[in-house]
Amino acid sequence: MWNAETEEWEDPPGSDGWGEFEFGDASPDAGRRWTDDGDQRDRRQLKHRPKGDTRTAPICPELAKLLRWHTEEFGYSPDGKLFTGVKGGELPDITIRRAWTAARGEALTEEEQASPLAKRIYDLRHACLSLWLNAGVPPTQVAAWAGHSVEVLLRIYAKCIDGQDAIAKRRIAEALREDGDGAPA
Repeated sequence: MWNAETEEWEDPPGSDGWGEFEFGDASPDAGRRWTDDGDQRDRRQLKHRPKGDTRTAPICPELAKLLRWHTEEFGYSPDGKLFTGVKGGELPDITIRRAWTAARGEALTEEEQASPLAKRIYDLRHACLSLWLNAGVPPTQVAAWAGHSVEVLLRIYAKCIDGQDAIAKRRIAEALREDGDGAPA
């Protein structure tokens, strides 16, 4: 909510700042030739889930604040979309790709732009899951948020987990202590 006194957007009262996405279906861009109805997108339930099933994933406070501002400023479309095309329909994929290319140009050095770093928007998913795992979020929780099984998550992302030795050793040492004063058990 907007605080006129500080002229800043603030989290709602009682909020820890975090938000949550709730996913209920998927609509990957398959191309008109590959969908049953000739639409650009293939609308379906979430992978490996029955129709109507949902999953949630956290939104960090910074993004939650931006999205709260956006919804207060622009609202939702009549069908509940957060972002829409000029005529109110779906945002065209070319528009999204152009915006992503421009954002990479603003955020990355020329050398980084020439690299595969965040080349596709989907790469953000990989970066996010790798970040969560490296932050020590349990794989079961990351898998639930990502919509993966733990087996698939670890097969794809185990190689991304880096620098956990010191943290793991500290946790083991803490678990082996009988009391909080550091004396051996």
